[in-house]
Amino acid sequence: ATTALAPLKLSALGRVEADLVMMDAHDDAMVVHTLRKRFADDLFYTAIGTILVAINPYRYLPLYTPATIQQYLRPGNRQLPPHVYQIAAAAHKSLLLEGKHQAVLISGESGAGKTEATKHCLGFIADIGGSDDGVEAKVLQANPLLEAFGNAKTLRNNNSSRFGK
Repeated sequence: ATTALAPLKLSALGRVEADLVMMDAHDDAMVVHTLRKRFADDLFYTAIGTILVAINPYRYLPLYTPATIQQYLRPGNRQLPPHVYQIAAAAHKSLLLEGKHQAVLISGESGAGKTEATKHCLGFIADIGGSDDGVEAKVLQANPLLEAFGNAKTLRNNNSSRFGK
């Protein structure tokens, strides 16, 4: 059974926010409209406060460059658009300021891009954590372990098809 969305107010359609917290109306219809409009404009990341919503474009985009890493590492007074690097940078900053372990939760349906988001977070941390003892390589070596978890059979999804059964 499908659920009908609430009708949209025409005046609300003109403003599309990068952070859904800033929307005038917080109903399902406006959230769907905003995400759809941002996706159509090649803006695949949308914030909800400190939460990042990512919609997988199923194509490679030049969003993950060393210059972009530096922008999100040191944003200064700039209001940067939502990005997975923003989440990784916030975890890194909290680690440095609070001296406490940090975690990033990446969740989604099969094919949503969880593994790619994890790779980008790890790449960000590895890049900014440059060291003489090869910590970058150690961080990136965690990826095969994460892939193994991502390929595991679950109650909702038998991912064995990824291996040709």
